[in-house]
Order: sequence, then structure tokens, then C-alpha cells
Amino acid sequence: MKIIIVGMSHRGMRLADLLAQEGHDVVAVDNNRAKIDHVTDEYSVSGVVGSGVAKEVLLAAGAETADVIVAMSHIDEVNLMTCMIAKKCGTRFAAARIFQPELSKNKDSLKEDFLIDYLINPKLETADQIVRQIGFPGKIKVDAFFDNNATMIRLTVEKNTFAKEVVKLSEVKQFFGTDMLITNVLRDGKMIIPDGDFEIKEKDVLSIIAGDAEIQNIILRLGMIKKPAKKVFIVGGGDIAYYLSKRLLEQKLQVTVMEYNMNRCKELSELLPGAKIVFADGLKADILLEEGIEDTDVCISLTGSDENNLVISLFAWSLGIPSIITKVESADYEKLLNRVNMDITVSPSVITVDGMLRFVRDMTVYNENGQDIASVHQVAGGLAQAIEFSVFENCKKIGIPLKSPSFGLKKHLLIAMIVRGEKCLIPDGNDTIQVGDRVVVIASSKTKTALNTINDIFE
Repeated sequence: MKIIIVGMSHRGMRLADLLAQEGHDVVAVDNNRAKIDHVTDEYSVSGVVGSGVAKEVLLAAGAETADVIVAMSHIDEVNLMTCMIAKKCGTRFAAARIFQPELSKNKDSLKEDFLIDYLINPKLETADQIVRQIGFPGKIKVDAFFDNNATMIRLTVEKNTFAKEVVKLSEVKQFFGTDMLITNVLRDGKMIIPDGDFEIKEKDVLSIIAGDAEIQNIILRLGMIKKPAKKVFIVGGGDIAYYLSKRLLEQKLQVTVMEYNMNRCKELSELLPGAKIVFADGLKADILLEEGIEDTDVCISLTGSDENNLVISLFAWSLGIPSIITKVESADYEKLLNRVNMDITVSPSVITVDGMLRFVRDMTVYNENGQDIASVHQVAGGLAQAIEFSVFENCKKIGIPLKSPSFGLKKHLLIAMIVRGEKCLIPDGNDTIQVGDRVVVIASSKTKTALNTINDIFE
């Protein structure tokens, strides 16, 4: 497919790289020539310098024959206009990123007025992700959900996590005593898809997939529980904080928002009458203590600076706050938090790229029976993807046991889950794929083959 991406922030560049790796013809558009030079030098994409709202620029990028345009500039209005102009030039599908809460309230009318097929608000999506995380123990990271059938979590192995220091993968299921699967392991920054003889060691980060009920059993087996949170302390009063606070107040939680801009505090006081709004610098420990951060159940750092969020979260960690959630854009900071076993992070960048990638695939992959890819999630800090395929009659391996040599799964892939009707199956070698199933496949970043249909996972 021919895909135009307007806006070469690090999110746009990441999306361009991923789509180019899948074999798409990608054209990058940005006003900044240095960014275009960088993305075209680093990745297998072409580039055009100019504004996404200029018809001649879009035509130079090939809008009259493009399959998809993705508008990811920092200005909502530019993204909306870009999609409309591209559609009128002949582009088949259009997707835009927006930020403003007032625009997010009218997504349906915006899509109709500006000829847009998909809109994503990463700030709203980030708030939703945080809401799902609240209540889980601080050492458990909720990585992905699959239509409420199953959950993927990340767990850092500590010295006393298991009964002995070195545990074989084949022993873990017996330890937990429930139906689950370790889909991948992060060790020293490298992602591994393990086999049954793989040995788990201290400081490994395990990604575990299981049914929602089994996830609760796993947490209990680790001596943890999902505790209901009552008090939430948020540092940073931007749009994410607004979306999040609104949801938490609806759940009857006590919410404190600390913000350093007086005008924004006044706005939040009007928008969130049930919350405590504090005008103060969230980097000052004495003020945080004075406002009761020590007594909170959850501390969430949502300032516009990764560095500030890191400092605030480390201070909360030093106070022993049960659950700490940090907004980060840089993967390096996420790795740093992992090293102190405080890896509950959320990233609007990852959410944006994930959503746009899923949309492009939705527009790409069809056959006579329907759509193959149901959802895509970035996992393991972006080092892998969880791809959910729908199984149709054209699947080549229907009825063949997974352990059979003739099944022939490609390297760096793992079948993590089979959803059959209302049942969520964590497969073993005797299970088979059937028509109507939904199959979740973990794909390492080492996988260079484009995975557009379920048949692409087989040798």
C-alpha cells in the first residue's frame, strides 16, 4: 500500500519505520527539511518538505493515488484539514491524531465533516490505560487487553519470587497452578521468546498472558492482591490529568491534582469540582509531603517532562507508595525505571503508533471472508507485538496440532492464546486452530516478514 505520513515527530518516524518494514510504500511529509532528511536517511521511505494542508505538497507526495494518509502534526486543525484535502485529492482512507478535549467530544461529526476514517486521541487513550492499571500491585504492569478475554502483564523477577533462584520455564505453570503462558522475557534489554528449557533468573522481566480470572490467581500466588484504591495523587494538570481525574471521580475516588500553572488550576477547579486542585511545584518534596502524598494509594506523574516525572516517581517510590505510574516518552527512561523495579509506565507515543498501525492494517488486510487482523498491541516495551488474527477457512493449518512438525511456525513467533467462542485457551502442543478462532501471536522485532494474514506466520 502507498501511505503518506504527515508530521515527523518521533512518533511519526517510528510509524514510518514500522510500515516500511512491512513492505509499504511510505512517503513522509514535514515542514522541517532536517527531519525529512533524517527519516529518509535512516529508513526505507521517501520524503516531501512542506505543509500537510498545502494541496500541491500532498499531490507531490502522491495523494491522488495513495491508499492511506496519516496526519500526526502537533496541531489538531492541521491534521483535520490534511485528511480532508487528501481525501478530495483521491486518497482512499484517512486517519488523524487529535489532542483537544473539546474536539474529542465530537469525534463522529469531525469524521463526517473532514472525511476521516479513524481518529485517535492519545491523551484520552493514556488516561484509559492508567485507569485499567490502578489497583494492580506496583510490581505488576498491565501490558495489553484482548476484548476482556485475557490480559497480558509484565512481572520483574525478584530473588524470592519463586521457590528457588533459577526456575525452568516448564516449572512455572506448575508453580502458579493455573492456566497461563510466558510469552517473552526481557533480559538485559534484549527480548527472548523462550522454550520449555529456558531458565528464568532474577531481574528477568516476564510477560505473562492468562484469562482475567487466572491473572488474579497469579497475583495471589505471588503474595500480592489487587487492592481497591481510594486516594490518587496526580502531579501535572494537563489534558491527560483532566481525562483521568474525570474517570476516577466517577468511580468515587479521592483525587488530588498538583499543577504549577495558576490559570490551569483555575480551569481544572471549574472542570473537576470534586477534585482537590493544588497550585504548587510538584518537584518540591516538602510541598508534596504537606499535601499528603505519603497517605495516597496511587501516585501518577503526568508533567510534560520525562525527567520531572522520573524524579517525582522516584520520590514517591522512596516513600513506599503502593502504586506508582509514570508517563514517559523516552524508552531509555522506561529502562531506567525497570532497573529499580518500578516499571509501571504509560506512553502516549506508543499508544499513538499502536493505534495508527492497527488502523493501517485494518485497511490493508481483507479477503473474501473478512478481515484477518482483529487487533495489534505493542508489548515488551515496543520490542514485540501481540497480533490478534481471525481464522477463516483459507487458513492452511486448521486442525493440525501445534506440536506437529507440519504446523511449521516461523522463527521469533509464539502462539500465545486462542479465543474460541467464550473460552480463552492458553495453548499447549496438542491444541489446534479452528475456523472462527481468534489467535494471538507474539512477534519479536527480529521478525522481518510482514504478518498481514494468519498464513504469514507459517513457514
